[in-house]
Amino acid sequence: MNKNNAGEPWWADGQGAEPTPVGCCSVCPVASGCPLRSLSAVRCAVTGDQPPPPPPVITPDLAEAVGQDPAVAMAETVSWADVTAAVAEQVPGRDGGGNDPDWGRLQPVRNLLSIAVVSFLPVGGTTAARWVADSISSGGITAPVLTPLGFVLAGTGAVFLGQLVPGFPGFVCELAWKALALTGRGLVRLVRSPRGWIITRPALWAAGIGVLIVSWRAATHFLTGAS
Repeated sequence: MNKNNAGEPWWADGQGAEPTPVGCCSVCPVASGCPLRSLSAVRCAVTGDQPPPPPPVITPDLAEAVGQDPAVAMAETVSWADVTAAVAEQVPGRDGGGNDPDWGRLQPVRNLLSIAVVSFLPVGGTTAARWVADSISSGGITAPVLTPLGFVLAGTGAVFLGQLVPGFPGFVCELAWKALALTGRGLVRLVRSPRGWIITRPALWAAGIGVLIVSWRAATHFLTGAS
């Protein structure tokens, strides 16, 4: 296998090991610690093949720490501000119709206030969102709508029929029916007015957060078996 002198290995052509690798070994990234490096080696004494390509050139700002991995050093020098700016440049500044985005339409103040009310304001020992979640868990997805509607219909029906009772009870029911009718017309006008979000927005958020609570309970029970 030796192609030169009998005492020389096959990867060299007659020269002994050199303190500093030159020639073919000079491009090997691990030549400085290899005891088999040679001045005129044409093949790697370890792998039997050409040595790997030289390592990438690391600038001083990428190799401040001694022994730091080049990939880690490269990652640490990435400017996230530049990345953010590059992403922002790719995002269109207008909608499909060529109009500037109107962030005010998100109405963050109203939405955050509604979320806080339905999530933290206690009503009857619970919050609106938790009541929706409990209603769905016990009566199904339609329970948060049908349960209040049933109470309203039962109450208004009793008052309406109470008007037919003679005497003082009928008089009281007649006054109560007029009050209910007046209150109902007022609520309809309020909902249809610009201030209608006071009623509709919390109701929508209570329904949405209630569904999320139910979903979270189901996922927790499925994954952990907790009750």
